Amino acid sequence: MKKLDLNKLEDEPIEVQQAVAFYASHTIKKVRVTTLERYKHYSILEEAGLLEPLKSVVEP
Repeated sequence: MKKLDLNKLEDEPIEVQQAVAFYASHTIKKVRVTTLERYKHYSILEEAGLLEPLKSVVEP
């Protein structure tokens, strides 16, 4: 799995930046989101190699 240097987050594509922000807010603050929102952002992180595929998550 790829590691992300948060000091260089601005060098990542905007989709990855948004997905990282979503992941952080969802993980830290326990923000309520829909399954579709979570799937969209987690899929981006998985494709970028920043998140292991979640086997328990099914496509909406």
